[in-house]
Amino acid sequence: MCLTEPVRIIAVDGAIATVDANGKQRNVSVLAVPEARAGDWAILAAGLLIRILQPQAAKDMAAALHLATTEADS
Repeated sequence: MCLTEPVRIIAVDGAIATVDANGKQRNVSVLAVPEARAGDWAILAAGLLIRILQPQAAKDMAAALHLATTEADS
């Protein structure tokens, strides 16, 4: 199973980006999306940013993940 999540890019330094992943900062690879810039939203999978997202798509995805997590806890 592969888990992905929307993250906000805080900074990019070469091939490494610092992202906010649900309130936690992580360093991840941007090799698959070299166009990534600070402020962008992206999909994170296994330590690698795999796609840049439009802001609304990131919000929709985050809301759906939150709802799924809430329902699973019930």
